Amino acid sequence: MIHSVLAIALICLLAIMSPGPNFVAVTHRAVTAPRGEAMALVAGIACISAGWAAAALFGLGIVFRLFPWVFWTVKLLGAAYLVWFGVSLLRHAGRPLPTRSTQLTRGSAWRAFRDGVVTNLSNPKAMVFYASVFAGAVPVGTTQVTMWLMVAVVPVIALLWYGLVAWLLSSEQAARLYRRAKPWLERGCGTLLIGFGVRQALV
Repeated sequence: MIHSVLAIALICLLAIMSPGPNFVAVTHRAVTAPRGEAMALVAGIACISAGWAAAALFGLGIVFRLFPWVFWTVKLLGAAYLVWFGVSLLRHAGRPLPTRSTQLTRGSAWRAFRDGVVTNLSNPKAMVFYASVFAGAVPVGTTQVTMWLMVAVVPVIALLWYGLVAWLLSSEQAARLYRRAKPWLERGCGTLLIGFGVRQALV
């Protein structure tokens, strides 16, 4: 049981560490908002990661096979969100970055959490990974207890990795560097997100 859980944890860590829409969202929030906001966004991403993992192990693949239109609907909605997010970054890339407050404003943590949820729900990389690679790596005959342990390890890994990224990039030194390179970084991030969205819609 422990070996199976550790194997799944390693696969999940490698997938989470690879750059994608979640990483872009965490990076952008960390350097433009209070650290607490970035952590709230990370929590939203982690919750949906757990949801993707549970759905994959307990029926998501079956639903997609029985109702292909569900898969395509989720896929295209996610692609549209990523393109919208990318276009927004491109449109605002030239605007000066306001001085970052270190204090959470009322409701900002909830909005950041919601943004993390939406970003990960629309993340094509996450959907495909959990429905195929993650579910396919679970050995035949794995008990339900072991599968729930596999699900439980997913948000822990997401919190640790993205939390570390958010913590490091939310420093004042990182914010100053980001301000200097903001136009080019946001254009790069926006282009990447549009690319992710277009690729998801076409592939």
